[in-house]
Amino acid sequence: MWALGCAGGGPSAEEAAAQYLALERALEAAPALESTGGLVVRLAFGADADLDLYVTDAGHETVYFGNSPSATGGELLADLRCDAPVPRIETVRFEHRRAGGVRVGVDAPERCAGGLRAVPFVVELRAGTELTLRRGLAIPGRFDVIVLETVVSGESGEDGPT
Repeated sequence: MWALGCAGGGPSAEEAAAQYLALERALEAAPALESTGGLVVRLAFGADADLDLYVTDAGHETVYFGNSPSATGGELLADLRCDAPVPRIETVRFEHRRAGGVRVGVDAPERCAGGLRAVPFVVELRAGTELTLRRGLAIPGRFDVIVLETVVSGESGEDGPT
């Protein structure tokens, strides 16, 4: 179900659509790890590559495997690699949400054994009651700095910068 196509290529449009749906269902089935008023960003992906989640918060600090926990309160809960069971879901959580811009990036530092060149992933961002999903294809060896960019309100509902 998670490894599609030939070892060197990417999935067909139909295969990618099936993987996106499976990843979205995995996100629905997994505990959301929400905190009241917080910000939770999750990256779901399959067995074909080691993907890394990067979340830059309103304070302009990036949370990732090399900066967790952050000074602004963000924490990467687990850095999942090729040996982790699938589906893999990496989560960055902020207990308290600050108003302002949030940028999500996905890095694909390496293919796993027999992995594809293009790897489907789904990013989920929860800010209070707001939910945003973004589908994408990661290319091993490439860092997509902006997969999702949005402005979130603060915990009490105040707007971000205009």
